[in-house]
Amino acid sequence: MKHIFIPGDTNKKPLLLLHGTGGDEHSLVDIAQFVAKGAPILSLRGEVSENGANRFFKRYPDGRFDLVDLAEQTERLIMETKQLTEKYGLDFEDLIAIGYSNGANIAANVLLQAEHGFHHGILFHAMPAGNDPADFEIKHRQIFLTAGVNDPIVTKADSEALVAELERRGANVETVWTVSGHQLTMPEIEGARDWYESLGGKKA
Repeated sequence: MKHIFIPGDTNKKPLLLLHGTGGDEHSLVDIAQFVAKGAPILSLRGEVSENGANRFFKRYPDGRFDLVDLAEQTERLIMETKQLTEKYGLDFEDLIAIGYSNGANIAANVLLQAEHGFHHGILFHAMPAGNDPADFEIKHRQIFLTAGVNDPIVTKADSEALVAELERRGANVETVWTVSGHQLTMPEIEGARDWYESLGGKKA
């Protein structure tokens, strides 16, 4: 998987960046450096192409997620991330996944569906996948989620459903809601920074 690694303070929790549709491994770097100044950054490029646009998993023409491909790509993301964290001397359990849109959707799926997945996530404009819920608890998982109440792609109801599922499974979820659409706003990014700092920003 194509990626970039930006070394940083090894005492800080490292970040894993997962871009939105049409983005690449450079798309979220500036945001990540604002959220967690000086932290190590591992940023991946989705390998699924949708009319030339990079994505992390397939979807159907009507917008529904291809759940078979999502499951396969979720496992692949975990496997490759673990290999890369080992390569660069990072602790997988300290990793904070930062995803936007499509990247946030696969990060949310890892948090909900993979018992051996991420422990922390910053989800910008994520929605439920529509797959069957897993049955293990995720009380140890801490998540920051943002949404725009006027988002035409991820509706308010979508975001509320995802928050409800995360909390039902026991995750600790903090949210920021804006009146904006699908674009990222400064209140969301600043909220993510404050949330990261509230974790201590330090390795376990």
